[in-house]
Parts: sequence; C-alpha cells; structure tokens
Amino acid sequence: MLIMPKPSYSPRSTVYQTLVILCLLPILGCSTEPQMRTADEIYCSELDKRGIGYSVTPEGLYEIQINDQTVTVSLENIRRNYDRDGDADAIVRFVENVDTDFFAEIPSWDDVQSYVRYSLETSDYETGFDDVLFTAITDQLNQVFVFTSTDGTQITWINESMLDDWDVTRKQVVERAEENMAAIVAETKIEVEDIAVNKLRMISTEETPFKASLILSPAFRDLVSPTHGWPVCAVVPCRDFVYVIRNDNRDFLARLGGVVIKEYRNSGHPITKDVLQVSDEGITAIGTYPEFE
Repeated sequence: MLIMPKPSYSPRSTVYQTLVILCLLPILGCSTEPQMRTADEIYCSELDKRGIGYSVTPEGLYEIQINDQTVTVSLENIRRNYDRDGDADAIVRFVENVDTDFFAEIPSWDDVQSYVRYSLETSDYETGFDDVLFTAITDQLNQVFVFTSTDGTQITWINESMLDDWDVTRKQVVERAEENMAAIVAETKIEVEDIAVNKLRMISTEETPFKASLILSPAFRDLVSPTHGWPVCAVVPCRDFVYVIRNDNRDFLARLGGVVIKEYRNSGHPITKDVLQVSDEGITAIGTYPEFE
C-alpha cells in the first residue's frame, strides 16, 4: 500500500422461534478437492445425509424446520472461509454442530445467562435484524445481544420471543451482557508495540470472537486509558482484530491502512474499514480506509 503524506483514510463528519446461528468453528488444515464444490453444495449435501429438511430464501439463507422452531442459518462467513481456505471439513464440522438436539429447546435463562454477550456486527448483515435485540452504534455497525453455546463454538442472536420464554426484560438481558463483557475486559491483556515512538495497542483475549466487541463495553476505558488516554481511536476490520491508537495521534492511522484492508478482505467475519473514535459519548466513525486493488 502506498503511504500518503497525510492519513490515507477519508474523514466523514415467525414461527415459534427464528434463530440466527453463526459458525465459530476453527479452521483446521486445508482439504481441497480435485473439482471443488461450492460451500453451499457441501452444506446441502451434509444436510441431506442427515435427513434434515431445509429451504433456501431468496437472500441465500437456509431455513431449517426443527420441531416447532425455524432455524435460520447464514453461511456468509462459511463461504468466505471456504473461498479462502478450501477447507470442506470446516463445513462438515459446522453441520455436525447444527443438529436437532441443540435446538430441541431454547436453554433456560438460568442456564444461558452466564453466556450472554453482545457482538459488534455490520448493519447490512444478510439475515437482517427483525425481532433481534440490537442497538445501532453507527450507520454501518450494530451491537447485537447474543449468547454462546457452552463450548463457545456457536453464537445465537437473541430475539424478542426468547425474552418471553425466559420471562425477562430487555433491560435484564442488557445488564447481564454488560456484566459478562466487563468480566471479559477484566481478563483481557494488552500488548503494546512501539512503532516510530508511537504506542500501538493490540488486545489479547481468550474470548476471540468478542475481541472487537470489547470496544462497546464501558469497562474498555479502564483498559486503555492508563497508556493511551481517553478518548481513543480504534480500528476493528474483523471480529478478532483490534488496534487502539491515541486520539491525538491520528496521523499514525495512515500507516495502518494496508493491514486493515488485508484483515478486512481475508477474514471470514469482517466488520468495518472505518476508523472509530471511542469516547464517553459512544462510538463514532471518523473516517474510512479506501479499497486498493
């Protein structure tokens, strides 16, 4: 990427239940086939093998009827990972985890509350956000309230119907998510890299799928302010990648353009090319990195 003399970013002022399931299975190895099938072909083949009925929506989502539930499955990140790695086994592992036992019933609130989180998601997600518990963060980003499976391999978006089943309010879900995310922030480590007298902070956490989402937590200020002051700038090109920069050092953002675009393009879970300012007033997009061929 060409380094510009000024920052290379552009400033700018229902059936019973419908579940959205996101795959978080690790990509292990690479097993390509002589005549490579598409991710959708492999997915459908695996469903057929297991006798699981499904239909495909005009948007390319899979609706799987399990008992009295309609499970809506997005393959968006699966397709990206498969196009990048050609790992058909990752799709097989995903189908193995999306089975009828998992969706036999929604976990009780007592069982699920420890796994409630929120996730930073792009606002143009192909499933849409009807009936989903979320808060708009910017024009392009949403804070989606979710819970994970006990083994952490799946994320389920929380919808209004679940609140009725759990007999809890939106406020209770939000408060529990904040509590759990604050606990994750408390366990998060900071790695500082000095580049030309600039301190670049990288976040390290075992809760990798929620690394970018930590910028939404009020506890994030306590994590970064001792060395970077407050407010700060951040780039979160994908779910598991965060750089934090001092707010008074925005010129340094120009150096990160190539890395941000690479991570955004290659990730199975891209979020944004925007530069974000994180402050007590919330999160604001203050610029974006351009795409380069």
